[in-house]
Amino acid sequence: MTSELRRRLGALSFLIGCVGPGLAAEPAPRVAGLVEKVVIGRPGVQFEAKLDTGADISSIDATHVTRSRRHGRIWMDFTVERSDGTRVKLSGPLVRHVRIRRGGAVGNRRPVVALELCVGPIFRIVEVSLANREGLDYDLLVGTNFLKGYFMVDPMRTHVLTPKCTGEAGK
Repeated sequence: MTSELRRRLGALSFLIGCVGPGLAAEPAPRVAGLVEKVVIGRPGVQFEAKLDTGADISSIDATHVTRSRRHGRIWMDFTVERSDGTRVKLSGPLVRHVRIRRGGAVGNRRPVVALELCVGPIFRIVEVSLANREGLDYDLLVGTNFLKGYFMVDPMRTHVLTPKCTGEAGK
């Protein structure tokens, strides 16, 4: 074995030693369907949601949006009028505002709150914009801010997972 070959093998062994454990520790993303049952909060309210890999941020259909102050923070209280006619009252701490653009036009400024979402066994606190989703098929859209690194979405499938979250929420 030449010294050049030994040097290259040594460098390769070093790289595998440094990078390999990090790669092995990462769990493989789960396959999810285009539509899944998602639980918001604890004890939890279940929604049918579209998992949208083209949306950067998750959003929920919110009406009757009001501000309140709790624990020294601004909270947004809102109602979701579900497709079955029931109404659910939810709230979350205000994180920021976002301006959504559609077709190049300047869009509306929307409040963004932190909400606990559960898809399958994954429970995370993520930013969710409060939007008028009237006329759309799903009250909740789960974007890449929740999906990235955890799920691969198969658009040919639906209801692959069942929400089963326990423990603390990841971020």
